[in-house]
Amino acid sequence: MSVRRPTPGRPRTKPAEERRADLLDAAERVFVERGVDAARIDEITERAGVAIGTFYLHFSSKRDLMLAVRARFIDRLVERQQAAVRDLPAEDWVGRVDAWLIDAVRVYVEHAELHDVLYGHTPINATTEIQVSPENAHVEAFRRLITERPDPPADAPDPVMAANLIYSAWYGATHALLHHEVEDIDRRADELIADIIDLAHRYLRTGV
Repeated sequence: MSVRRPTPGRPRTKPAEERRADLLDAAERVFVERGVDAARIDEITERAGVAIGTFYLHFSSKRDLMLAVRARFIDRLVERQQAAVRDLPAEDWVGRVDAWLIDAVRVYVEHAELHDVLYGHTPINATTEIQVSPENAHVEAFRRLITERPDPPADAPDPVMAANLIYSAWYGATHALLHHEVEDIDRRADELIADIIDLAHRYLRTGV
């Protein structure tokens, strides 16, 4: 009887980091479809193509998995927006702020279902209790951008407070748009972007 040998140079199983990524990808899909509360670990592992035991090698609970999904969501968001800002010269601070705000609104619109289920903004997820840290990496990235302003005018607002207020404005307005407007969201989002940028320029005293 011949013995089947593994193909040389080809791993028999995926590396641990790939298994973890598969679980995160599967969890995103299940959370969006069913909500965090209704999502089952066995359903997530089946979608990921892994055993239940593999799940517990990476996560202690469904809540732990949800927090990891949310952390990855924020990391990807920050990375994407930093890339948009890096495309502009360092001296174009106003343009960098505009690029950040434009992308912030658009990425929320693009990923609204995942965002909302992770942050408890929709009825499907209404009973999940999650503590949201005020030290959000996305907020912090915007604060850093605002504090990088070169030669601010004498009447410029405190940069940390300005960052907090402008962030709250775009975030709250985008959330309201997505949950109260049902037609022509793309056009309405473009209008909102224009209004948020105008508000930011006025408040920051950019002179633009």
